[in-house]
Amino acid sequence: MRTTDVVQGYDLWASTYDRIDNPLVAMTAVAMRRWHPEGRRVLELGCGTGRNAPFLLARGFEEYVGVDVSPGMLAAAARNVPDPRARFVHRDAAEALELHGFDGALLSLVLEHAEDVAPLLAAAARAVRPGGWLHVFEIHPRWRADGGRAHFHHEGEDLYLPSYLHDVAELHAAMGAAWTLVSATDWYADPSASAKLARRRGQPVLLEVAAVRT
Repeated sequence: MRTTDVVQGYDLWASTYDRIDNPLVAMTAVAMRRWHPEGRRVLELGCGTGRNAPFLLARGFEEYVGVDVSPGMLAAAARNVPDPRARFVHRDAAEALELHGFDGALLSLVLEHAEDVAPLLAAAARAVRPGGWLHVFEIHPRWRADGGRAHFHHEGEDLYLPSYLHDVAELHAAMGAAWTLVSATDWYADPSASAKLARRRGQPVLLEVAAVRT
């Protein structure tokens, strides 16, 4: 097993990311079908290939800004989402200081890669207006504790990305005074979403967290 850093790893993964059976991406898609975000401007920190942008734009958002640290993923996002309402920014999500006035922020399968999640949640708080929302989808801490983590196959070997376990209590504490926790939902494995989830049947695989900007 070889571990690569986040930027190099996602640059290498970018060309195949949307073509493989990714069980966490599949479960996130299931969860998002029951999510009804509202607003005019939305920010996604760690947007990857832009896979969530069409969903948000279809919900009526007039502006979508996706931030990512991987040039390879951003290049894929620009190809995947040729919509004038979407803009992609190359930046470390925790350092996106110039972004303000958004109605909400999404972090989808991002916090796993941060040993300290507080800077990312603080960046979201700077960007979102008071009363706006924060929504997080993340690998469930129970699956992470069992060894689940982001990885991909490249040139004959499996490459693993840095991965850290975060539970609801930690996320709540890291929100500080900027966010009010609204809900935390465990999503259980649905093999109909991905065949790879069959071995996790009956177990939580995805954590969904919602908060409001104070």
